[in-house]
Amino acid sequence: MASLSEALNAALDHQEAGRLDQAETLYRRILAAVPEQPDALHLWGLVAAMRGDLAAALDRIDRAIANRSGVADYHGNRSRVLAATGRLGEAADEALRAADLDPDSADRRFHAAGLLQDLGRLDEAAENYGVLARRLPDAAPVHMNLALLREAQGDGTAAHASYLRVLALDPAHARAWSGLSALGSPLGPASGPAGEPGAVVAQRRAVLSGAEGAEPVARLALLRKEAGDLSGADRANRAALALDPVGAGTWNEQGNLEKGLRRLAASSAAYGRALVLRPDNAILLNNRADSLLKDGALAAAEADARRAVAADGRLSAAWNTLGTVLHRQNRLEDALDSFTRACDTASDGGIQARFNRSVILLALGRFAEGWDDYELGWCLDSGGRERSRPFPQPRWDGLPLSAGTLLVWGEQGLGDEVMYAALLPQLAADGMRVVLECDERLAALFRRGMPAVEVVPRRDPPAPRLTAPDITAQCPAGSLPRFMRRSSQAFAQSRPSCLAAAPLRTAALSDGLPAGRRRVGIAWSSKNDTLGRERSIPLALLARAMNRPDVTLVSLQYGDVAGEVAAAGTPIHLEPGIDAWSDIDGLAALISAMDLVVTIDNSTAHLAAALGRPTWILLPYAADWRWTAGRDDSLWYPSARLFRQTVAGDWSYPLAAAGTALDRWRAELAAKSGA
Repeated sequence: MASLSEALNAALDHQEAGRLDQAETLYRRILAAVPEQPDALHLWGLVAAMRGDLAAALDRIDRAIANRSGVADYHGNRSRVLAATGRLGEAADEALRAADLDPDSADRRFHAAGLLQDLGRLDEAAENYGVLARRLPDAAPVHMNLALLREAQGDGTAAHASYLRVLALDPAHARAWSGLSALGSPLGPASGPAGEPGAVVAQRRAVLSGAEGAEPVARLALLRKEAGDLSGADRANRAALALDPVGAGTWNEQGNLEKGLRRLAASSAAYGRALVLRPDNAILLNNRADSLLKDGALAAAEADARRAVAADGRLSAAWNTLGTVLHRQNRLEDALDSFTRACDTASDGGIQARFNRSVILLALGRFAEGWDDYELGWCLDSGGRERSRPFPQPRWDGLPLSAGTLLVWGEQGLGDEVMYAALLPQLAADGMRVVLECDERLAALFRRGMPAVEVVPRRDPPAPRLTAPDITAQCPAGSLPRFMRRSSQAFAQSRPSCLAAAPLRTAALSDGLPAGRRRVGIAWSSKNDTLGRERSIPLALLARAMNRPDVTLVSLQYGDVAGEVAAAGTPIHLEPGIDAWSDIDGLAALISAMDLVVTIDNSTAHLAAALGRPTWILLPYAADWRWTAGRDDSLWYPSARLFRQTVAGDWSYPLAAAGTALDRWRAELAAKSGA
């Protein structure tokens, strides 16, 4: 037989060439000649590992170590075999022995540090990476792993520095750019377009640096969406879909983006593509139901929402969507049931569902149940509680104040401020001192209408009067009914008008209108983002329904409506000196010059009714909660009369009913004047 070294080299040549049978034959011959020869045992163990026989590999390497301790290669390879068997803790300890036996080997320490990192022994891993970083300051893989480790330790500052070090060594390191993006850290003054978040810049660089697959591009889309750049997110997500057209999650996100961009048909189509890939997925069905709902396709939205709750009865969001669809269909009891199911299945307290349920309860006149959860609107973007004010006083608890003054502040739209302010005369009559902070446009109207209430226009920061020592409690206006209107009977208390127009201005406007004719003010459009389309009536329809030989129609509509009025086909007086949006005091004076106001559900309805003018309000099929289902009068305004759609989207019935009522009203006035 050749010398031992020659035999070992020959066996190793066979092994490295993949000729494992020949290598194993030689190792057996060597060990027969020199029993327990450690190099042969070690290399024979590696042959076993290459064949997948890890138990034999470990046995042979262990015998090699028993016969010759202190060989770094033996311990290093034993570590790798242990790792392959899943014994990671032992593998890490063995890798550390190999690194200590061969301190000049960066590879051995890098392997040991990686195992420690995988095991979560982060401090030990950091110590070993630190050794490597000092020895190899230009080794990008070391700094990359150190960055990941620092991130896992929650040390974002150190991770950020390590990622930057990697990028200084390799500016096209896609993984480092992605890591930097995940941190959301700033990249320096010249990192990208002005105002673009560092996370977006870094993720874009990751993509440009060759990050593979659709996932990095989809992440870029999400980051752009979070930054408010929906158009940029749309472009990135479409690129991700081009790379992976069968990614259901990416199609779902495309649906979300299309919805955010108000392209609702495209949103529903994108969710449909995702559903082809994941049929009957409850989340996808619920998302499409929401898009269909926003697009007004209520029947299709209901079908998807019902499929969603059938697929996953614990998905609170789907019950909530179903409730919203049913609400929009004016099926209030069914909506209440769905919102209750949403509350019961919610894992986050069900704030949205509880608020939605409260709105249904208020619409049904179940005020004691509804008002408390209506307060949850403060927690929601869609809750209608639009502005919070920084007042230091404690919130009012609804009890009479033993001393001091109550501050009430408006926090919703113009019409809401008027509606809730109607409660203030009752507080004043009960002997409470009240200060009202309100929209500046309403201040003069409130001062004249409620002389017992101190009125302060809203500004930022608030007027010093509102933090004066005599004010001992404060309450948002929309929270007053929680204490004052917990039953329908509570609305029966005295309800005086809370607004008063300027008498001289009213008289001047009245003198400028044709004499001897009934004056009917009309408003027909709502700018409400969500429901304005359902509430609004084409002017031509309204004008034709209200047109009578002895009636002068007067526009009370805010906005630039001269073109609409000219095209209406019916004579309508448009007062040139009043901007019905900014000059609310002037609009109120014009309303007060009317004999009757006929309006859709917008701020004009509240102004007219709160001024005490006879006010007829035309309501959509699914009317707002404040008009209380099934009533033709208003709990809030004694002078208001309600005309409701009987079919969604069809104004023929309320317009015909209002027209008949108009003829009866004219006849009654004529009879009185004749008498």
